[in-house]
Amino acid sequence: MNTEAPTRDYLPLEERRERLLDAALSVVADAGASALSLRRVAERAGVAHRVVTYAFGSKQALVEAVLHRASQRALDAVWADDLPLDGFAEAVRLLRRHESEYRVVSELTASARAHPELRAAAQSEIEASVRAIAQRIERWSDATGRTLSTPTPIVAAALRASVDGLVEWWLSSHDEQALDDVVDVLASAFVGREAAQDRPDTAER
Repeated sequence: MNTEAPTRDYLPLEERRERLLDAALSVVADAGASALSLRRVAERAGVAHRVVTYAFGSKQALVEAVLHRASQRALDAVWADDLPLDGFAEAVRLLRRHESEYRVVSELTASARAHPELRAAAQSEIEASVRAIAQRIERWSDATGRTLSTPTPIVAAALRASVDGLVEWWLSSHDEQALDDVVDVLASAFVGREAAQDRPDTAER
């Protein structure tokens, strides 16, 4: 006998997926990445297990969707406007206000990398995030008329790598005293590289 209670929440699939992703993020935030499963999400959302299976199909698809959702939220929160290169320091300092989003991304990514069947989900999130950052840089470039000497995809990947490293360090250390100086060093590396590329004497070497 099937003891699962049928859901009475008849929603469009995309809206249902959003609610299930909210539940999934809540599971990870409360119990860690290892607790994430289709069944735990169903329990947290108060729906039948088959509802989550229908929406995502597999744990890999669920993990990928959760990573994309958490990453996008973090990106929107920190870089709400188009990202100017010289505003990197101020943007990254906002991570203090969004620790929960970064912690979910960090923990889920680490967990996904440790499981061969989930590695593609982590890679997919990274690629999507870098594309999103590149799009913001391009919009900023169009709006200001400033062109980066370094190819935009490389700058976007470097920004994502810098933020990932900074977040891992900060989540582990919570060294508030050093955070501003660490961010300033990273920001000056980006700005300094562009300044060096723009100098005629550098280009001739």
